[in-house]
Amino acid sequence: MIIRFSALGDVILVRPIIQLFLKTYPDVRVWMVSNINNKSIFDFDERLKFIGIDFNSKEKKIFQIAKKVKVVSGNINFNGIYDLHDVIRSKILCLILSSKTDVSRVFEKQRSLKNKIISKKIGLQKLKTSSEQYLNCLKKDFEKLDFSNICKSLNGSDNKKNIIGIAPFSAHKSKIWPLSNYQKIINHFNNFKFVIFAFGSQELEYSKTYFLKNSNCSVIDGNLDLNEQMELINSFKVFISMDSANMHLASLTSTKVVSIWGPTHPFLGFRPLFNEEFIVQLSNEENSERPISVYGKIKKIDTVKAKQSLSGIGPERVIEKINLAINQ
Repeated sequence: MIIRFSALGDVILVRPIIQLFLKTYPDVRVWMVSNINNKSIFDFDERLKFIGIDFNSKEKKIFQIAKKVKVVSGNINFNGIYDLHDVIRSKILCLILSSKTDVSRVFEKQRSLKNKIISKKIGLQKLKTSSEQYLNCLKKDFEKLDFSNICKSLNGSDNKKNIIGIAPFSAHKSKIWPLSNYQKIINHFNNFKFVIFAFGSQELEYSKTYFLKNSNCSVIDGNLDLNEQMELINSFKVFISMDSANMHLASLTSTKVVSIWGPTHPFLGFRPLFNEEFIVQLSNEENSERPISVYGKIKKIDTVKAKQSLSGIGPERVIEKINLAINQ
């Protein structure tokens, strides 16, 4: 059984690992415990049993979660329980469910190492991706797993449309590139249509101001689930994103993903799978303060530094990466 709760971007990174797991071990069955909102992204194989938790109800309490797992799984004993979240809630859940397995493991989150890099106690170094750490946790008991065999979730499409997707927002405002910069991109690629990924009233209002004044821009249908969003992205020529869940979702498709990085850094484990060559960021020579944060949460004292890490990236750099992606 695999446990991975909140932080959508991290949950998305679990999907290719489970796909590889099921492909490498055709006789195995996987139970996945996660937020009910993530169900669609794990609905791709009958051997994957999803237990969804409604975090908007009393069901989110740890003993209620454990009770639901026990009821749904019945008399099944698991070969192993793998905590791919490593927080107090997931640790307690593993403890409560310990009677259902002889093996309980947790992935290596590298908190201490990441914090030392942020605080400049040690120099910047390229860490393993979260996906690779997830796989290594499973590999302790399933040694045939090989990260080099990881694949995109969706195959290439022969019907790529002249559409560029843009996911300009992030859960952390510190990771949002100045929205006014996109107009130069829209003007440059005036033979393309643009689909803006905006959810919630505030993001929709910003989209009206910065994007929808252009006749070739529209907003994604907010009713699409994660799997449907992947299918839509798979039809685009290019996808532009911040360091966000949208970046990870798009990276599972055949569409090239241009990602823009500011206070966070791809070396800290959250770089986009299969799309590292399309990363846009300031070099260490241009901004030696980066990384300023692991996830995007910024201390008040670092607010100006965080803004500078993004404001220093001009639209021309992004246009250059978009052209590279289109012409590959």
